Amino acid sequence: MKQIVVLAVLCVIVSVQALTDEQKAKVKVAAEKCIASSGADPASIEKARKGEFGDDAKLKEFIFCLLKVTEMVDDNADVRLDKIKEKLTKDLTEAEITTLLGKCKPTATIPVEKAAEFYKCYWANTPKRIELV
Repeated sequence: MKQIVVLAVLCVIVSVQALTDEQKAKVKVAAEKCIASSGADPASIEKARKGEFGDDAKLKEFIFCLLKVTEMVDDNADVRLDKIKEKLTKDLTEAEITTLLGKCKPTATIPVEKAAEFYKCYWANTPKRIELV
């Protein structure tokens, strides 16, 4: 099981190539914390990296945790525009970020659902994405 968790964490790190080494280290710690706290199946995380999200409650918990720990959303899963722009500026233009955020406005009210909804939309609408899962 430990090997599977390590593999999932490595997948997260490989997916954040646009980040600095320091940011990658923070994502690694966050991913480990979020895998442990959510109980998400590493196989589900790997599928999510490929855009296969399903309706896995533990995966949604993982996504919410990771977005929260990386400060992309707050405790209510409301998007932190300043942090999103800061993290995506290397990969997307200001116009692309604005378009993305205009499309990805979750309608869910439960934070876990809202975070998962935002991330799915982000994943589907970003050609150059920083894959957090």
